[in-house]
Amino acid sequence: MKGKVYLIGAGPGDSGLITLKAVEALKHADTVVFDRLINPDILKWASPSAEFIDVGKFPKDHPVPQSKINHILYTKALEGKNVARLKGGDPFVFGRGGEEALYLRQNQIPFEIICGVTSAVAVPAYAGIPITHRYAASSAHIITGHEKDGGSSIDFEALAKVEGTLVFLMGICNLDNITNSLIKYGKSAQTPAAVIMKGTTAGQKTVVGTLSDIGDKVRQAGIKNPAVIVIGQVVNLRDELSWYEKGELFGKKILFLGTGFSDEPMPRRDSPFYKLKQEGAEVIMCPTLKITFQMENMKQLINEIKDYDILIFTSKNGVNAFISFMKENKIDARHLAGKQIWAIGAKTGEELSKAHIYPDVVPEVYTSKALLGCIEKEHFGKSAAVITSDIGGVELIAGLENCGIKAKKITAYKNEPNFEIKEKLLEKVQDGIDVAVFTSPSSFDFMRKILNDDMASFKNIKTAAIGPVTKAALEKAGQTVDIMPQEYTLEGLSRAILAYYIDEEGDFK
Repeated sequence: MKGKVYLIGAGPGDSGLITLKAVEALKHADTVVFDRLINPDILKWASPSAEFIDVGKFPKDHPVPQSKINHILYTKALEGKNVARLKGGDPFVFGRGGEEALYLRQNQIPFEIICGVTSAVAVPAYAGIPITHRYAASSAHIITGHEKDGGSSIDFEALAKVEGTLVFLMGICNLDNITNSLIKYGKSAQTPAAVIMKGTTAGQKTVVGTLSDIGDKVRQAGIKNPAVIVIGQVVNLRDELSWYEKGELFGKKILFLGTGFSDEPMPRRDSPFYKLKQEGAEVIMCPTLKITFQMENMKQLINEIKDYDILIFTSKNGVNAFISFMKENKIDARHLAGKQIWAIGAKTGEELSKAHIYPDVVPEVYTSKALLGCIEKEHFGKSAAVITSDIGGVELIAGLENCGIKAKKITAYKNEPNFEIKEKLLEKVQDGIDVAVFTSPSSFDFMRKILNDDMASFKNIKTAAIGPVTKAALEKAGQTVDIMPQEYTLEGLSRAILAYYIDEEGDFK
């Protein structure tokens, strides 16, 4: 039985501009074929078990020719797979979606078009430019700025006479030809013009001018593809309608290093990263740690559970390893009857609560030292299992022993450097990072291992640490810490970053 191909518009860049119908198609796709400009967060809607095929194209550089892309869609559908063909913007607006649909129809492959938000409308909107307005433009015309080889078919003489808005897509390389041709055929050289690069993303950059000077301004500003060109009186509305670029953190790039980050395509309102993104920051997750659960140790802990009065969880990862073992072996909370449950950190406690295991002790300050401060006389002589990582628990166990509690370390998971992210990490740092955020001492140590101790690229980057232990580890290595929250959580860290960039008057530092 043949599969089906879904030609999906993924929108212009902001992952929130994908449609519900597109999300449903992605969730059920066996194969995902995607272009260069697709926001990587959108790929997270697909199943991790799906096959991902990158057919990205750069202007004048097509590593995967269109004929091969067509063949990929055809062969995958013949294999009985549901194929999500992700295309930037809308597949039928200069996205070659029509060509792919015709090819599929000619080869009797079922397909469906799932429309997307086109950059021709969304990108100007994010720059505060409506492409139509009752008193400025009663029509809008969308034109490709990058035609097939063999000459132009654009009628600039006709376009020069148009009173409405002209929107050119993929035209940055031909900007001078576009502006000169319009002026040549009679359009006023003083006609307002704007060029928006990387629209709807945190990297958005807008240049405004006129037909006569926009080319020079674009070159001076270093504007490159992807970019949208808008020509017409509506450009003048930008001064009043600009909104996206007014975020307090607009353009800031914040790199979170560590593990345990949510893999959600879009941050929910209760996400620690929601406010940062709402204020215009680009939040980049870079897991420098790989977590490997140690199930044999969890089995041993369960078998010896009667030997312990207290179970101490130092992190969410330890909780997840423990709960995963219990679920896999159909063990419920009755097995923990009579045990005291202690947790370091609200998030660790919340993770336990999800399994209907409610901790007896959670210190107000999320450190081992604070947990030791919760020990009372009644705990003297008790035995405790410290469920932690292969590199954690040393200070806590020593402190417990000093307080008269017999403690044993249980390695629930191992931390290992995630060397797979080296290329991405270097690429992001070279692109420019404003803040590097470390969520644990090991997130910093493993980053150094991944980069072979070459920290030169971090020299001019602000550094944030989630708490005093992480801060001390960074400072011991000679790294200045600029930001540390009062509450040692990702939420507290996000608030501290926002506060760092805004003084009491609401101005940027």
